[in-house]
Amino acid sequence: MSSSMRSLLSDHSRYVECFCLFLKNSTEHQCMLEFIEKNLPGIISSIGNGKSAINILSVGGGAGEIDLQILAKVQAKYPGAVIHNDVIEPSAEQITNYKERVAKTSNLENIKFTWHKETSLEYESRTKGSGSMKTWGFIHMIQEPVAGLSCGRNTALVYLLMIFAYMFHLRMLKRYLMQLD
Repeated sequence: MSSSMRSLLSDHSRYVECFCLFLKNSTEHQCMLEFIEKNLPGIISSIGNGKSAINILSVGGGAGEIDLQILAKVQAKYPGAVIHNDVIEPSAEQITNYKERVAKTSNLENIKFTWHKETSLEYESRTKGSGSMKTWGFIHMIQEPVAGLSCGRNTALVYLLMIFAYMFHLRMLKRYLMQLD
């Protein structure tokens, strides 16, 4: 028996529409901004020590609302560093919105943006296949699959996602270092 329901993954415009509806009815961005203000400074406290450039990977950067907040914190912590921000985002519409947001935002002179219109799996396959694995100072995945009603519940999920992103960064680094041996 086939299902008449379409996957949101195969229809990016529908995904964006659903995600915007989710944002309208959730406290996700409010909670993310709280997390960025209260917790992110501790997380990024050493990613740029002694470095002239910092590589950041945004997995599912969407239209960039949260990414630009994160980048502002990194830029404030490491004002002289060049930040290379790679964004993996499968939706062309979201990438266009992100680029428009960047064009309207001031103080991004030291931030270099590269957008990859692909899923994280496609990105990983492509970079592994080409042998062009980069070392990342920070990787974040700012998605929340559950629309909670209170900030406390959302914040707990955000913490888990940020911890996962940090652990993913360490595993990727270890894997990259093992490839060098």
